Amino acid sequence: MSELVFPLAAVGVTLFVLVPALIWVSRLALAWRRQRVTSWVDFGTETTFAWLLFPTLLPLVWLTSSALHQTEPEQFTEACRIVHVEATTCHDALVLLGFLLVGLLGVVLVRAWRERPRRCERVEETHPTARRVAAIVRQDPRLQGLSVQVARNALAPVYTVGWFSSQVILGACIARDADDEMIRATLLHEFAHITSKDTFRSFLVRVSLVINPAGRLLAPDFERWRHAREALCDSEAVELGGDPLALAESIVHAARIRGCCSLSFASQLCGHDLSVIKLRIALLLHGHSRPTRTVGHLALLAIGIVALLVPHLKSFGALDHFHYEVERLLHSRP
Repeated sequence: MSELVFPLAAVGVTLFVLVPALIWVSRLALAWRRQRVTSWVDFGTETTFAWLLFPTLLPLVWLTSSALHQTEPEQFTEACRIVHVEATTCHDALVLLGFLLVGLLGVVLVRAWRERPRRCERVEETHPTARRVAAIVRQDPRLQGLSVQVARNALAPVYTVGWFSSQVILGACIARDADDEMIRATLLHEFAHITSKDTFRSFLVRVSLVINPAGRLLAPDFERWRHAREALCDSEAVELGGDPLALAESIVHAARIRGCCSLSFASQLCGHDLSVIKLRIALLLHGHSRPTRTVGHLALLAIGIVALLVPHLKSFGALDHFHYEVERLLHSRP
């Protein structure tokens, strides 16, 4: 039973003290960013994405690396010897690693299962609408590698599913009524989502907010990022050759169909927020802005690598000291 004290204490302090504290750092950074950007569209950059992941990802990376460090035989922590005199392996750290890996894997699997897309009834390839969409895809070099499925019972008029091997689901209703330019602009919008891995990135943020006890505090900024991503993909679709008027018409047409239900697990042409749709259309009609690029994701990666390496430096053994104090308090009990 004593071997559970340190793992539970380490996970508890990380999730309920360190992670919530970093939430406020992210909130301040995102508030400062909202004031600095010249347009709300610029809030959908990689820097915002990095700040959304920062409070949860970095502490968990550090804790996992620190636990791995304690399991190394040559780095066997002295804290374990207090109550495990004959031990050659720090079982407390192994239990901590088990908690982390099983817990994280469980959250990811449960979230992935809950967000699994419902299978749609595919329109036959010989159907005139499906053949017209396939012809549009073949004619544009950028769309030739795109997997497009025309479905009768689509959950929304247009959306993209899949993390790495993505597929665009095009509702038969919108595919039937839209002209070729509208369909082409719509597919270029979804192509922009796919090249940016927006579906996977949104999933990562949702998982991190679920793990984080204070994750709800970042939920509004996450929604702002998603809305801004839609506008940025509009701009990128126009940059790729899509007609802005046709794309605006597609957004309006999609919004009218069944209220354009909002899918949390997918990147879609339109959302449930009418004011955001109006802003996107205004930008398309009055001249789109060039898609912005930032290096926030690279900065997050660099900090993550540092968090991974720091625990293996002897002068930064914060978890070793914490482990020692937990074992000392446990051992000092009568």
